[in-house]
Amino acid sequence: MAGWLMGRKNRKELPEYSSLRSALARPLPADLTRAHESEYFKTNREEIERELLKVPQRPLEDAALFTGLLESNRSAAMTINLPDNKGKCLPVFSTPVRAADYVRELLASGPRVSYLQSSPLEFLQVIRGIEKAGIETVAVDRCPRCSVFTTVGTASLRASDQIIDLWCIFKATQRARENLYFSYALESARTGRAEIARDVALNALGHVNLEDPRQHLLLGQLAVKLGDRKLLREARAYLHFLGHVRWERKLDQVALSGVPDFENPR
Repeated sequence: MAGWLMGRKNRKELPEYSSLRSALARPLPADLTRAHESEYFKTNREEIERELLKVPQRPLEDAALFTGLLESNRSAAMTINLPDNKGKCLPVFSTPVRAADYVRELLASGPRVSYLQSSPLEFLQVIRGIEKAGIETVAVDRCPRCSVFTTVGTASLRASDQIIDLWCIFKATQRARENLYFSYALESARTGRAEIARDVALNALGHVNLEDPRQHLLLGQLAVKLGDRKLLREARAYLHFLGHVRWERKLDQVALSGVPDFENPR
């Protein structure tokens, strides 16, 4: 896997929400589920994808877009089994944090893992390498808390432009979903449904994007509202870990005043 660089995040550094699993076990509000399946959501996702595919937002072919997993004791790419004994698949992630979250959730008792980053050009080399080993599918940003995941055949990935297109497609879906969940959670918080807002925000972090600072700040403000000191500490820990200094300061101000305003820092 020449050309890949060691990632900077590891599973020991990654904070955790103690109430995440219990929140994921509760069903999402029915109107949020309907909104996720609506034509509006589909249209919004397509608009985000179109913007990502256009310059200047379109990533360059030498940008570090992907993070893979390497078994340190074997210097080999980590693979996962496909359902119904249909062979193996290469998991790859759009950020080191997503990769670390996957390792923490599903590989904590396994061998030591290194995090390795690649550009679209370098990822093409990786794909050609795994094809020689009989692996013909990749999974981008597989959610470690879901049993079902999407795979892409390597035969459709023959040029760096196709790799970039793939990244843009997955990122568009992620951003549309995180915007939907955040809007719902924020409106719930502002209308006095603090517990629902908390659970939706935790679902968004657990299933959509663990790195969305809006959800962490919202959870911190909800913690002040609910008098949940543990949740407040955990939300602050995530903002600190992700390096969002302004957001962390905002949460500190809200905690000091004891009055959440459910606004993002300006």
